[in-house]
Amino acid sequence: MINRSSGRRHALAGMLALALAGCTVTRAQGQGPTTGSGDNSSFSEAGVEHIETERRAVVDLSMALTADDLGADGGTLRDVDVRGEDPIEVVVRGTGGELVLHAEVIRVLVAPGDRQVESIALFESHSDGDALVTRVEEVAGQVGLDRARVDSFAAAARDGRADTWLNGGDHLGFTVGLHPVLRPGEAPVLEHQLTPPD
Repeated sequence: MINRSSGRRHALAGMLALALAGCTVTRAQGQGPTTGSGDNSSFSEAGVEHIETERRAVVDLSMALTADDLGADGGTLRDVDVRGEDPIEVVVRGTGGELVLHAEVIRVLVAPGDRQVESIALFESHSDGDALVTRVEEVAGQVGLDRARVDSFAAAARDGRADTWLNGGDHLGFTVGLHPVLRPGEAPVLEHQLTPPD
């Protein structure tokens, strides 16, 4: 459950600003479709508005994706950013199953030349360190992350501080990396880095 207190929102905003430092938000130049190819949601201007209204997005990572598959239609893609509001339910489908996340920020990274989607970053906040550990353990088991690394993270989190990368989970047919961040006085944040197959 998302803690809605003003202090927590400001702490989350600060954490996400740090995580997105050096990144620019790209915006489509007009109204595009609200769906991409297949079952994919669109991350065009109109598509993001639709996602924010419906509070749901779908991304199919069962194969390589291009920007146009996510509604770019030759243009750029826009980030979803609903910090301070109810998160977006994101359903990510792969050849080995699906992962359901509740993200406040969704950012698609596209290669400049061939317009291939290189990765999708999703950020979710948690009420406390215990909730963060529980969520990391849940996702790690589902996607096949190394158990020893997850246990090491959990031990650090019990001491009230953790900031690590857990990479390489590929049980769902796409690669998942997790970046849990827990710092005293700040809302815990979990970044999911999803990489489509080649």
